[in-house]
Amino acid sequence: MTGSTREQKLYCWDCLLFGADSGSWARDGYSDLGSLSKSAHRHQNASGHLRATIRLKTFGDTRIELQLDEQQRRGVILHNEKVKRNRGILKRLINCVVYLGKQELPFRGHDESVTSSNKGNYIELLDLVAEYDSDLHTHLATSTVFTGTSSRIQNDLISAVASVMTDSMKEELRKAPFVAVMLDETTDISNVAQMSYVLRYVTDDGIKERFFKYEDVTEDKRAEAIATRLLEFLRESGCIDKVVAQCYDGAAVMASGLNGVQAKVKETIPQALFIHCYAHILNLVLSNGASKIRECKVFFSHLSGLATFFSRSAKRTKLLDDICQHRLPRAAPTRWCFHSCLVCTVADKTRELREVFEHIVDHHTEFDDETVHCSDGYITLLTSFDFSFWLKTFHAIFSYSDVVFEILQNKGFDMQFCLARVDQLQRQIEQEKGNFDSVYDETQALVGPPRGRGAQGDVRARYRELHCSVIDSLLTQISNRFSDHKKLEFLALLDPQQFGHYCNYFPTAALNSLMESYGGYFDQPRLHTELAVMYGMSDILGKSPADIHQFLLKKGLSESMKQVYTLSCIILTIPVSTASVERSFSALKRIKSYSRSTTGQVRLSDLALISIEKELLIALKAKDHLHDDAIKFFIQKDRRMDFVFR
Repeated sequence: MTGSTREQKLYCWDCLLFGADSGSWARDGYSDLGSLSKSAHRHQNASGHLRATIRLKTFGDTRIELQLDEQQRRGVILHNEKVKRNRGILKRLINCVVYLGKQELPFRGHDESVTSSNKGNYIELLDLVAEYDSDLHTHLATSTVFTGTSSRIQNDLISAVASVMTDSMKEELRKAPFVAVMLDETTDISNVAQMSYVLRYVTDDGIKERFFKYEDVTEDKRAEAIATRLLEFLRESGCIDKVVAQCYDGAAVMASGLNGVQAKVKETIPQALFIHCYAHILNLVLSNGASKIRECKVFFSHLSGLATFFSRSAKRTKLLDDICQHRLPRAAPTRWCFHSCLVCTVADKTRELREVFEHIVDHHTEFDDETVHCSDGYITLLTSFDFSFWLKTFHAIFSYSDVVFEILQNKGFDMQFCLARVDQLQRQIEQEKGNFDSVYDETQALVGPPRGRGAQGDVRARYRELHCSVIDSLLTQISNRFSDHKKLEFLALLDPQQFGHYCNYFPTAALNSLMESYGGYFDQPRLHTELAVMYGMSDILGKSPADIHQFLLKKGLSESMKQVYTLSCIILTIPVSTASVERSFSALKRIKSYSRSTTGQVRLSDLALISIEKELLIALKAKDHLHDDAIKFFIQKDRRMDFVFR
């Protein structure tokens, strides 16, 4: 009910707005106050009042322009049906982009004209799918505005898919408590210096090491410029306040504590602990420990010559395949794990290699003089005591170091576990000193005693001294190069082998080490209490940091034991090596090859993301998020085809 002060009458608000009649409660107004109650009750039950009330309550539910214009309503229906078809076509294009990106296949063809017999993988794949998809076939055959095959559309689709993946990773970063950054640089086929960015963090699903992008750093590779780029990337990713570690190789521009990238980053992020890639350290241990001794240097040069001998001739390689049925891996001067593969192969195939060289010498008329000459020399080499002795020695050493290499390149292992494996490697190498007699005797039984100028005097004692020198050199290298990791003493707080001991003797030194590096994240008295309780829990006894992290999550204890949970997250976040960055370089070589050397920087980075993080891509596609989210990015630019519903 409403009233008018000017007219001095009462009105029904519903009927005044939507009433069809002009009764006293609608247009004329009501003024008989003596019969007000009776008249109001009668009007409230009237059908006209009820219709007016319904119109008022439902007002605005339907767009008025559609009520007024039926033709426009039909137009919206037709538009939305058209958009649905167009988005269906776009989803098929996205599927083709995802397939080619995951498989690291080139998109473009040299000639993409209608008459071309090879229009490139993208268009050829669309044509193949169109043979079994009538909607796509009709679109490709009839569309004159938007076919989706141009290079610009390809780039936009690739960028859209990569943007969806990047947003998903940024969402993971937003939820992650801590982040570690890993960087490395390489030169691609176009002689462009590419910096690879990888972030490591912990989620409820476990440890993640995600590749984010490549960046061209050709113009300026100084430490200050690289650090500035890195900090800007961390700000864009929204995780600069969460960084607790940085991991690079040992190059001076990266690792220098005075003016290197790590020092520049620490000026902005003081808690960003620098970790020298353990895989690089172990590589340096093996290279410096062995190559400094003359006899070892000669041995590895002969070994590399063996691989080179076969790689330079297809005819030699064919003979190697026929007799040995195994090719020799080529040694790389900076990658001692390749030397390990070569040592193991030669040790396992020594008899077959001798057969190859003897075949060449016996059939000398079928080969050139250089091949025959080298083969005769390699027969002598393979039957020499010196070569055979070092082959057995390094075969044993590499059998231990290879296991550690594999562990260091696995992102699933935490720092404490890897350090324990390095200590174990040191003990295993030291034990090799006691195996000298067996190595010497086995070599002598196989090829006979030492001959030549080295066979004078106490030969056994001389070889024992050389053997011990190699072992001592390796042990010294391990001690020196891993000694600076005392700053990681806090890792012992979650060492599963020590929990029983910690029940009686709390690791105060390790706790102090943690507070020195990351004290801002912890309440020390509370952490001390939680650790003391945890060490006495039978459910956690012997569990690794990753197992403890999952245990706290599954049992709902991440808040009750928040300090221990935070500690497990930090320990799991600290990287061991830059193996994930190195793997991204392998993808770079496959994507930007000689025939695809003109690939643009943005396209290259997006394609690498699709290839390297294909597991994330598959997960997004399985959740049915990929297509609609990619379309949202794709339609941010003006399109000549309708993709937005009204």
